[in-house]
Amino acid sequence: MKKLANIFLSFLMLISLVIPFIPYNVYALQSSYTYAYIDETELSVRSCPSTDQSVCPRLKDCDGDTIWLWRPRVVEVIGTEGDWSKIRFNYWGYTYEGYVYTHYLGGIQTYNLDQNYANSLKNKGFPESYVEKLTKMHAVHPNWNFEVSNTGVSLDDAVNGESNPIYKNLISTRDLNQLSTDPAAYSNGTYVQFEPNWYAPSRNALKYYLDPRNFLDDNSIFMFEQLSYNESQNESVVQNILNGSFLAGSYSYNGQSKTFASTFVEAGKKYGVSPVHLAARVLQEQGYSGSFTASMDGGDGKTYYNYFNFGASGSSNEAIYNGALNYAKSSGWDSPYASIMGATSEIANGYITSNQDTLYYEKFNIVGSSRYWHQYMANVQAPYSEGYTTYRSYWNAKITNLSFTFKIPVYSDMGGGTSINTLSDNSNLSGISYSTGYLYPAFDSSITSYTLEVSSNTTSVNISGTPAHAKAKVTGNGDVALSGNETIKEIICQAEDGSKRTYTIKIVKKDASSETSEDVIKYSGYNTKDNYISGFNIGSSIGDTINKIKSNNSQTEVKVFDSSNKEITSGTISTGQKISVKVNGVEKKYEIVLYGDTNGDGKISTIDYSKIKAHIRNTLKLDGAYAAAADTSKDGKISTIDYSKVKAHIRNTQKLVQ
Repeated sequence: MKKLANIFLSFLMLISLVIPFIPYNVYALQSSYTYAYIDETELSVRSCPSTDQSVCPRLKDCDGDTIWLWRPRVVEVIGTEGDWSKIRFNYWGYTYEGYVYTHYLGGIQTYNLDQNYANSLKNKGFPESYVEKLTKMHAVHPNWNFEVSNTGVSLDDAVNGESNPIYKNLISTRDLNQLSTDPAAYSNGTYVQFEPNWYAPSRNALKYYLDPRNFLDDNSIFMFEQLSYNESQNESVVQNILNGSFLAGSYSYNGQSKTFASTFVEAGKKYGVSPVHLAARVLQEQGYSGSFTASMDGGDGKTYYNYFNFGASGSSNEAIYNGALNYAKSSGWDSPYASIMGATSEIANGYITSNQDTLYYEKFNIVGSSRYWHQYMANVQAPYSEGYTTYRSYWNAKITNLSFTFKIPVYSDMGGGTSINTLSDNSNLSGISYSTGYLYPAFDSSITSYTLEVSSNTTSVNISGTPAHAKAKVTGNGDVALSGNETIKEIICQAEDGSKRTYTIKIVKKDASSETSEDVIKYSGYNTKDNYISGFNIGSSIGDTINKIKSNNSQTEVKVFDSSNKEITSGTISTGQKISVKVNGVEKKYEIVLYGDTNGDGKISTIDYSKIKAHIRNTLKLDGAYAAAADTSKDGKISTIDYSKVKAHIRNTQKLVQ
């Protein structure tokens, strides 16, 4: 028995030599990583290894602008072809691959990735989608420490919280796919500017900037750096950040000269905040030249300073300026020193000590008190850009290999990876057309429920929706057979990314005995206002117009009269004619208005243009229906706008809307 036990033990030892010990939670990753940084002040990236622009054009960003990289942006080298290196890099939320000359790269080195370190990250609680990226950074910076920060919510929960209200986060971009089409942020093709050139981001874009997995590289990782004071962040480090900016020099305070760099260090040390973070935050807010809130005339003989833009918000530059000035005044920030020290105190007490101790958590309050509120700024891209500013300053100061701790959020349910290279989520319609009837309320892409009122003798109606985005698809268009007094029709617009919006139209037949002249006119697609009737196509036949109106009610009587009140049954519709509509024994008369036809000939020509111009110059007086026809902009007055519209119509550059 003892002999068998010894044999069994020997067998186990033999197996252990063949099969190595496998630790708990193994993560298999690529074996090596080639690191490099851009060693040039400005460098474009080619789509293939050639400088021939016709063959290998420069890479463009989402706004159509050439991508320019500069020292020390870190890239991964994923291949070489002769003198060229193929690189992969993150640039303002997008991942790109392209080619640069190898001699423009610095610090090129291939690192073997540590499988044991990867496993330790997994055991710490980092999801697999974090591990490889963090292991790559560890290979280059072995002193960096990555810690899990569990948020306790899912990534979708965070998106929902950060989307209410819609203007809680803002983005400035020309890429329309990154803008929200929520009804509060978009209507009829127009995106709401909550601040000048700042819009609400789409859910996809917001989710991308919330997802920490998109920023686990040297360029972005400092958005997760813990922002408590660190002795290594001395004045020379801060000065490197400020060089080239409006804060590079000094200022006078209490009769002494003080540098801005020393003030940031003093403030950081006093309140326990990273002075590098403070300096980078000001440059993020003010830019390198300083904005109009950096130094403001208080109107009381004092100059006020608001470097951190506290209270600076509004829909106009004037509102932003006044908000920043009032905040600085009430805080007593009448010197650069007072502004920096005062704002640092507020940042420390309001954020650093409230668990919002990273750039990420200052922007996205996921774990602090008042979750999704108490957030430093609206700019959804700020953690990314400030993170890079911080990294660049550390790189210039040659301290990137010091021991830094990064507090990285992990969500309870991350889902698959997120990408800002998303398809459009615009599921709006740009309009609803219908063959007969009157739609209310007036169409607005943000309104999804409508009533279409039709005449009592209507048996079917054709309804169609037009998508606002060229790549959206619409289902439900077509003829609707009407049964009973109410029929429900749904039109579904599916965006390029698969999201859907349903527009519901309730089709209502009006009781014949209660129909009025206004009803049958509306059903015919014409408009009435102040005893005028409009909405006719240029060249419309009088006979066809009569039949069109009569078709909506068999008991309707319609007559048309010329300007001398003589009944006419042929010819074309023109301004100054009158139309009589009698329904259920009640008659009403209207004057016809054909916009742009100011002389009553049923056409729009240079004669009409001249009449409008003469009216504006007071050499000719237009009145009645002719004055109404001259108001082509429908703003209640006759101005140069109106004759410009007529001129454009004649030249076929823009047709008048009737």
